[in-house]
Amino acid sequence: MSGYILSVAGVILISAVISVIAPSGKMGKFVKSMTRLFIFVVLIAPFVRFAKDPEAFLPSAQFDTDEHYLATYSDMLSRSDEREIAAMLEGEYGVTADIEVTRALDDFSYEKIIVKVTDFGINGDEAHIDILSAIEERLKTSYGCSAEVS
Repeated sequence: MSGYILSVAGVILISAVISVIAPSGKMGKFVKSMTRLFIFVVLIAPFVRFAKDPEAFLPSAQFDTDEHYLATYSDMLSRSDEREIAAMLEGEYGVTADIEVTRALDDFSYEKIIVKVTDFGINGDEAHIDILSAIEERLKTSYGCSAEVS
């Protein structure tokens, strides 16, 4: 772009010098019209090049993904989900658990939820079996991914 501006400025400067030293009469008019034509050609040249090859003026941008950022953000979302699920399990089922949520790096969708119940709270002898299956079903429907509850 700076080369174009310099060429336009140079052509205008040269045409000013030519118009000062050009003779009067028919020959002077011819020389002045030729310099105007030359200025016009210099001004139009980039548009002609753009018509032939738009990539020369508007190169396509290449973007690389930042894998470290995506992994960090995925981990942050997973930790937030783990706290949310732990609160839901404590409130609805009265259990405490270690939770691990895995998300995809490309679209942050849920891949897998692993729940290891550490304390069932106060429940009957066989009630924990029903609670595990209820938790697993709830996680599958709520998050739309596979869930392992043990």
